[in-house]
Amino acid sequence: MGSGDDRDLRGNRWAVLGIIMMGTFMAILDSSIVNVALPHMMATFGVDRDKIEWVSTGFMLTSAVVMPLVGWLTSRISYKALYLGSLAVFTVASLLCAMAWSYESLIAARVLQALGGGAIQPIGMAIVAELFDPHERGRALGIWGTGIMAGPALGPTLGGYLTDAFSWRTIFSVNLPFGVLTLIAGMIIMRPLRARGARRPFDLAGFTFLSMALVAGLTALSNGQEKGWHSDYIHICEAIAVVGLVMFIAIEQAVEHPLLDLRLFLIRNYLLSILLAVFRAVGLFGSVFLFPIFLQTLMGYTPVHAGLWMLPNALAVGVTMPIAGRLADRYSPAVLTGLGCVMVGSSLILFGQLDPMSDWTMLVLPQLVRGAGLALMMAPLMAAALNAVPRHELPMASSFLNVSQNVGGSLGIALLNNFVTNSIHIHAVRLGEVFPVESQGFTARLGLRSLNLVFRHEQGILATPQIKVAFAAARGIARKAQVLGFENGFVFGGLILLAGIPLCLLLKPSAHHVRPEEHAEESLEAELLAE
Repeated sequence: MGSGDDRDLRGNRWAVLGIIMMGTFMAILDSSIVNVALPHMMATFGVDRDKIEWVSTGFMLTSAVVMPLVGWLTSRISYKALYLGSLAVFTVASLLCAMAWSYESLIAARVLQALGGGAIQPIGMAIVAELFDPHERGRALGIWGTGIMAGPALGPTLGGYLTDAFSWRTIFSVNLPFGVLTLIAGMIIMRPLRARGARRPFDLAGFTFLSMALVAGLTALSNGQEKGWHSDYIHICEAIAVVGLVMFIAIEQAVEHPLLDLRLFLIRNYLLSILLAVFRAVGLFGSVFLFPIFLQTLMGYTPVHAGLWMLPNALAVGVTMPIAGRLADRYSPAVLTGLGCVMVGSSLILFGQLDPMSDWTMLVLPQLVRGAGLALMMAPLMAAALNAVPRHELPMASSFLNVSQNVGGSLGIALLNNFVTNSIHIHAVRLGEVFPVESQGFTARLGLRSLNLVFRHEQGILATPQIKVAFAAARGIARKAQVLGFENGFVFGGLILLAGIPLCLLLKPSAHHVRPEEHAEESLEAELLAE
């Protein structure tokens, strides 16, 4: 492709960026919007919680399997056809989800939706990296990444409102007008830009073992708390994940055209970005998971109101992401991501001071800090990773960056959920030892001022004063243990983020951040990989 053709295809890149951002936002939003509607789906189809969880789990697993395919698909299909095709599949599947006539049809439609939605995010990242030069890539990724960061925060709010005001089916049908408009705009504005590099044969063996590792690993992470981390089911999933990962690495080293070129991990910024994506995902998904549960179970908010309290984080991300992108084009990623780690970690530690009587400042201010910190971690980190790899490897690199973010999100939720659950049990035991039921000091310490409890009369149960005291004591201990467990979970998440600071400081400046004589040394690894 000549330089003139290249300029022509990239001349409308800012309009294309808007189309890419819209599709990405829809796909990310749909991964979190369904959670508040699951009880309504259970009632509609008459299934239990174990079955309805596959509405979320099926989407997550299918998305994880699709993402690694993007690097290979872009060598055979133009970016425009691949992106708009994925968006069309996602939109049609959203209609099928809204029209689902049975539990089985809903799960099938969600899997189809994930086939399109799972591909949208890595394709979008690859298109942005292809259209924008390194010196402006941070700004573009900052704007595009707004959808990635705001989606998980807005999903519960929007899902709760639509479900309560209309029906759970509207959380899917709302995608239709936006999907159709985005498709029309894409067909008019986008041009058939193609990825660089020759066509490669499909690495079926590598894809099979990687899919095995991802599906088994994510299944273990998402079901570990429910099934028990030491259960045979989880151990089998873990064993399959390890075998799949080991076999995948062995195959990728042996085949001529691998699904993932392992030499990418010899590039320092790319490897560090993969690792830090996991830390960032812990800060994003772990806290997005814990905070609304705290608001609903311990502060008494409805799902919709809890979602509204999470809006400050989404607003902070939306305002800060474009700014962080501009900064990424001018300053070293080590400084920006390090500052982001400090801000996100500090905000989570501040959340460790929450209690059911906290005022609005304790709910809002840490979210503003966290939103700004996540933006500083997101745009500079993506730009540093994509600027470090050869241009013809951008689709492959973006695919596995997105895979690492998904795995990191599941790991963050599982890690914090397990930690909080264990902390609650530990605190409940300790509080029970410190404040026995007979203790007069128990009611004063935990604020149980009134024991005028009303018990429903049942044969064989006599609500004596002693039973009332025991009941109030158990309820008070359980509530206090929950508060302490969540506080510990927030602090633990904050410490994980702070532990990522040394990795941030190891990031190298991108080529356009350094002097020409330094540029040759910094790009040596990428040149060797290109050869």
